[in-house]
Amino acid sequence: AVFTAHDVLPRRSAARVDLWRRLFAKFDRVVTHSQRGREALAELGVDARVIPHPVFPADVTPADDGRTVLALGMIRPYKGLPDAVEATRQAGARLLVAGDPLGVVVPEAPHVERRLGYLPEGEIDRALAEATVAVFPYRPELDQSGALLRALGAGVPAVAYDVAGIAEPVRRFGAGVVVPAGDVEALADGLRTVLEDPEPYRAGARRARDELTWEASARAHLELYRELA
Repeated sequence: AVFTAHDVLPRRSAARVDLWRRLFAKFDRVVTHSQRGREALAELGVDARVIPHPVFPADVTPADDGRTVLALGMIRPYKGLPDAVEATRQAGARLLVAGDPLGVVVPEAPHVERRLGYLPEGEIDRALAEATVAVFPYRPELDQSGALLRALGAGVPAVAYDVAGIAEPVRRFGAGVVVPAGDVEALADGLRTVLEDPEPYRAGARRARDELTWEASARAHLELYRELA
C-alpha cells in the first residue's frame, strides 16, 4: 500500500500528529511532492519518497502587456491575497485576480481587476495568456500548488514565498523568483525583477513544463510499485 501526502499534514487536522503517525505507519511507502515535504515527514519518523507533481501543460499564446501579475485559482485565506495586492501596488503593476473566493473578500483597487467565480477552461487560458508573471504569497499550509503548476505549464513564470514545497520548482528551473515568506517588499522587488525582463524566467517555466511531465511521474511511481512487488 502506498500513500501520497499531497498536503503533508492537511490543514484541518495538522494538530493531530499522533493520528497521522498511526496512519502513515499503515503504508509500505509514502510519497511526497517536495524535499521540504520529505523533511517534514522525517520529523514524524516517515522516510518518504519524493516524486515531484507534474505541471498542467497548456498551449497558451502570450498576449500580456508586460505589467500584469496573475493571482490564479480558488481564493482562500492561506493564499495571501492582501500581500499580492500590496506588492503589485508597490511594483506599479496590474493585478489580475482570477478565481472563486472562499471566505475571502477580494478588494477593489485601481490596479486590481477581478474575474471572480468558477472560471471555465477558456477563461483560465485567457488569464494565463494575459499574465506576465503569476504570484504566490502563500502561507505554509500546503506542500504544493496546483495553480503554480498550471502557470508553469502555460510558460508563465512565478514569484513565490519560500514556503513548503511551492518554491522548489521555481528555484530548480529558474522559473521565477523566490522571496522570504511574509516579506511584502521582497515580493514587490521579485515582481519588478521578472517584469523588467521576463523572458529568462519564461524559459525556466518552459523547462519545468518539459521535465515535470505526467509520463515522468508515472515512471517514478511504477518504479516504486515494482519495489513492493
